[in-house]
Amino acid sequence: KKMRLKMFLGAIFGYAAYYLVRKNLALAIPGMIQPIENGGLGYTKLQLGIALSAISIAYAFSKFIMGAVSDRSDARKFLVIGLIISSLLMMSVGLFPFATSSVTIIFMFMLAIGWLSGMGWPPCGRIMVHWFSHNERRFKMSIWNTSHTFGSGLLGNLAALGTFLIGGFFLMDIGGGVVVEQSWKAVFVFPSAVAL
Repeated sequence: KKMRLKMFLGAIFGYAAYYLVRKNLALAIPGMIQPIENGGLGYTKLQLGIALSAISIAYAFSKFIMGAVSDRSDARKFLVIGLIISSLLMMSVGLFPFATSSVTIIFMFMLAIGWLSGMGWPPCGRIMVHWFSHNERRFKMSIWNTSHTFGSGLLGNLAALGTFLIGGFFLMDIGGGVVVEQSWKAVFVFPSAVAL
């Protein structure tokens, strides 16, 4: 019973953590579209919207393919490895200036993160089938399914908290002795650190 509870909670919190590194770009877009002198990157909503679409595209294909890969692997490791790598990539978007130097590079990062996000659901489904009987699964799956909402809701709160706590550390020299704050980078870094 103790191990079943551990597996259940691991599936809930593990999958919720994937949502902390999935839609960060959507929350950072308002800061990124600002002119460079205001701390943004000067991109348009259209450009960043195209980059944001990479997550959904990759996630759709990955969820299907990773299901087959997950069946041949250790579900616990599969879930964790995908989460660690996607968290590190999302954190890199906020920490390293090259990661936001062009829309193409942002698109590639989001494509990789979207692909890795597909490593979350298959092992959770497998854990439910392995650890819980058919009669138990209806109730357990309904509880587990709240992890989507929990993770998504937590992302916005963590992004706001991260911007408040560490947003002032992200500075950019725009020349002529002028330094601007890019607090929107905390939206990538802080939730990713919590997911890790």
